[in-house]
Formats: sequence, structure tokens, C-alpha cells
Amino acid sequence: MFLTFKKKIITDINNKKFKNIYFFMGEERFLIENLTNSIEFFLKKKEKIKTKIFYGYDLDLKKLFFVTKQIYINFSNEYNLIIVKEAQFLSEKIENIYYNILKNHYKKTILIICYNNKVLDKRKKLYKYIKKNGIIFNCVKLKTNEIFNFFKNEIEEKGYIITQNAIKLLIKFLGENLDSINNEINKLFILMETNQIIDEKIIKKYVIKTTLKVESYIIEKNFIKAYKAILNLNCPISFILKNIYNFFLKIIKFHCLILTNVKFKNFENKILNFTTLKKYPLNNIYNIISYIREADIKIKNIYINSINKESILEELLYKIFYN
Repeated sequence: MFLTFKKKIITDINNKKFKNIYFFMGEERFLIENLTNSIEFFLKKKEKIKTKIFYGYDLDLKKLFFVTKQIYINFSNEYNLIIVKEAQFLSEKIENIYYNILKNHYKKTILIICYNNKVLDKRKKLYKYIKKNGIIFNCVKLKTNEIFNFFKNEIEEKGYIITQNAIKLLIKFLGENLDSINNEINKLFILMETNQIIDEKIIKKYVIKTTLKVESYIIEKNFIKAYKAILNLNCPISFILKNIYNFFLKIIKFHCLILTNVKFKNFENKILNFTTLKKYPLNNIYNIISYIREADIKIKNIYINSINKESILEELLYKIFYN
């Protein structure tokens, strides 16, 4: 559904069928950003565009109204693209956009609203107005088959080919986190030639081995190497925390196998060994799990522009290795 919707918007833009208002909302931030970036990219290919970007936590509707009116006075042939990111942080109710701005929209002004983790009430005038006069879309979590189709399309648009098994391996290893999958794919674009086929061997070589390096440094309690390797992953901090959390769950499982005297030949993570158990006893791991949760709470309770990923990771690794 998302891919079909996106293709329809791009087709309309290529045919110079623009809307004055695009409103993207919902739980999947990555898809909201993807739609916004795509519209800006294809608009610039078709028209002269002057872009202004604002953030909800640093914007009120009076300022937004002033900007749209100020831009309107400019009589050039340029389209004026105004993007409001993090609109959920606006100091006023989002519905007030209808009364202050949309009822006075201008032909040369295109407004994109990014309303993360919230949705509009369908009974309100704002929703009904956008539904009738603009584009509104609720970005929900994609199903596994939708993730495959979405990234297959993204990769092919950039002139590459990826096999079905390669995408399945990415999803299995990274989880259904669109940011993480996208980051890893972008890394592959740097390493590979156009028209090269991305298969399972490439995913194992450039994605999985890199992540396993991080785990091995954590086992060694090598602070500097682990810190640098984690930063080089270039992933959202929430995903990094989830990976570290899952890794310590594997160590707990390894402990349980030993305690229950279960005989096994192949454990799911081959870098784990008996030395790992000595470095990370069960009691310590329980404390580490709480440290990871504390870091996760810090992320969720801080405005996005204030998050210092490096300091949160540095503090967490220090607690894991030295507490």
C-alpha cells in the first residue's frame, strides 16, 4: 500500500500535478521522511523550488503564517516549498493550521507537514479539508513482504539489484527496522558498482561481519574499539541499544545452557565462549540490562535536537565494562 501510494505521488509530480498541502502522519518516522525527501527531490527536477525547513519545537503558527505570506509576496516563478518537521511539537493545536494558514493557501506555495507518532482526528475540519484539497497519509508499520518490495524498489531506482534472499537475510539479522536496513543499504552503495547484484554473500561480508565485530569487542571489554565500531554502524541509537540488549540476552541463554548441562554443538552466536561467562556473570548481566533500559528512557524523554548519541553510548559502555 505504501509503495503504491508513493509511486502515485511521484507520477503526479512528474506530470506537474502538485497539491498545496501534503500531510504525513503516523508511527513510522522513516516512511514520513522518505515521502518528504522524495517529493522535494522530484519537485526540484521539475520546477524551480525555494525550500524552507522548520521544526515544530521551534515554531508557532503565527511565524508559519508570516513566512507563507512573506514568500507569497515574491512574484518570481519559483515554487515555494515549506517543510514542517516534528509538527507534533507545535505549541498550538495542529488543527489551528486550518484556520490560520490552509484557508489562505497560495498557488505557488507547497506545504509538507510531518506529524510523527500521532494521527489526525478524522472528524475534525483539518482532516476533512486535507482529504478534499490535498494529500494525507497515515504511515504505519510495514509488513515483511512490504519491506521487501519497498527496498527492492528503492535499490532498483538507484541502479542496483538485490536478491530476495539477501533482503530476507537483512531483515532477519537487523529486524524490521527500516532506518537500520536503509543505513546498511546506503553503505553498500558506497562499496559497490552500479548494476552490481547484492546477494547473500555481500550481506554476510559487509553487514553481518561488521556487527559481529562490535559483539566481539564487547566480549573483550575493549572500550575504545567497541565505541568506535558502534559509531561506525551509523544506526539510530534506539536500534544500537536494541542490538546490545539482544546480545546480552544471548549471553543469558548461553549461561542457561551451561547451568542445565545441555549438550550442544552449535550455539546461535559462535563468538560466545566460556570466557564470556566469566567476564559477564548472570548477576552482572541483570545490572547491564537495567543500564540499557535507563539509556533507552533517556532517549525517549529528551527532545530529538538535544540528544547526544555519543555521550549516551559512552556512558552505557562505561557502565557495562567497569561497573
